[in-house]
Amino acid sequence: MGERDILSVCEKLLLAAYALEQDGRQPFSAEDLVVAAWRRFPDTFGLAGHRAEDGRLLYPDSNRVFAEIMGSKGIRKRGFLTKTGNKTYQLTEAGREHSRVLLSDLGMGTVEKAGLPREVERDLRRLFGSRAMEKYRNGRAGDLTFFDACAFWGISPRSSANEFKGRMANLDGILGVARRAIQGKAVTFEHGGDAFGVSDLDELSALHEELLRRFHDEVQVISKRTDERA
Repeated sequence: MGERDILSVCEKLLLAAYALEQDGRQPFSAEDLVVAAWRRFPDTFGLAGHRAEDGRLLYPDSNRVFAEIMGSKGIRKRGFLTKTGNKTYQLTEAGREHSRVLLSDLGMGTVEKAGLPREVERDLRRLFGSRAMEKYRNGRAGDLTFFDACAFWGISPRSSANEFKGRMANLDGILGVARRAIQGKAVTFEHGGDAFGVSDLDELSALHEELLRRFHDEVQVISKRTDERA
């Protein structure tokens, strides 16, 4: 049984997006993803009714890809893909990690166990240097504002539900990758800076949970927004 038979539609689109990033397309356009998905999985993302003599679907079905991006159980709703601009996207760290696991399960790659990916290091620097973390570490949790929370999460008060979901999954992915990389040791960022260990990651997690609890009502408003286009 091949990869086309055992993967869900969401997983197929995820692997197509991962391949784009591996080729240096980050971020990539919605059109890039449409073509990449069709080329790798033509039976899933090809336009019905237009077949070559060998039965292969000749053209990509952009509506199928857009529906999967924006659907209630789609790649963005699951937190694997985040929007970076007008019809431009990139994978979240959760999406990249799930892609690596899928490829490993398919015998097409290995799951990296050591080292911090550049994107994870960049995001950790931002989190540790955030105003929310500064207040939290200095015993000023009572001064935290929703704007501090938004900056920590990488969203705005007007973000969509899909964007918020993606950022939450990305944060979980970042912390998961970092925990596996340090494996109980202290790690220093590649270009210098303070070392961090498990206790520091625990502090990030605790702050995240505190912000979710403190700004529950605001988060609920964002989580109910559906007015968004691909």
